[in-house]
Amino acid sequence: MIKAVVTDIDGTITDQRRHIQTQGIEALRKVRDDGIITMVASGNALPVAYGLHTFIGMSGPIIAENGGMVAHGEEVFKAYGNQIALKAFEYLKERMPVERLFTDRWRETQVSLKPTVDPREVEHALADWDIMVEATGFAIHLMEVGNSKLRGVQKACEILGIDVSEVAAFGDSDNDAKMLRGCGAGIAVANASPAAKEAADYVARRPYSDGVVEGLEWLGLL
Repeated sequence: MIKAVVTDIDGTITDQRRHIQTQGIEALRKVRDDGIITMVASGNALPVAYGLHTFIGMSGPIIAENGGMVAHGEEVFKAYGNQIALKAFEYLKERMPVERLFTDRWRETQVSLKPTVDPREVEHALADWDIMVEATGFAIHLMEVGNSKLRGVQKACEILGIDVSEVAAFGDSDNDAKMLRGCGAGIAVANASPAAKEAADYVARRPYSDGVVEGLEWLGLL
């Protein structure tokens, strides 16, 4: 039985321009009003995820920085630091033209780069580092090993007193794959990456928010 829904933001409830599509928001509010806990799981910084969570009208914990930070009420749970990621960024700067995202001024558990370089080059440069590199199309994230949205969902479930098997997850990118595979149900929207689609239990025929609506219908929640 699904007790909670968690969704990625960029490319899932937004379009490629990062514009929120209202049909997905209305569907998630309908699910929330029917008693299902609703959450966001984003690679973005906590203040950004917090604002979206609040104005969209989500009811559960906020998962930010790809699972590195989870907030509920006025409590914030921080799983990792960003010291290794900061050192890796300084190392990269000497080898390629990398820049941090504007929102990195608020990040505490990772470093996120503008997607202006090839992620494969970043991975190659950091091959000997104990660090994860994940690209989403919107950013390249440098994170401590073990960090993932699934880990954030697990912490959110611990807070809520439910099991991960009772969560349905929605996503579109490689950094959503573990979450899609590890939750009770994983739905990839039509514009999702091959890795996200492979990890999902259901791949929507429609992209972005339309795919979220389709997935909620597939789950029997709409």
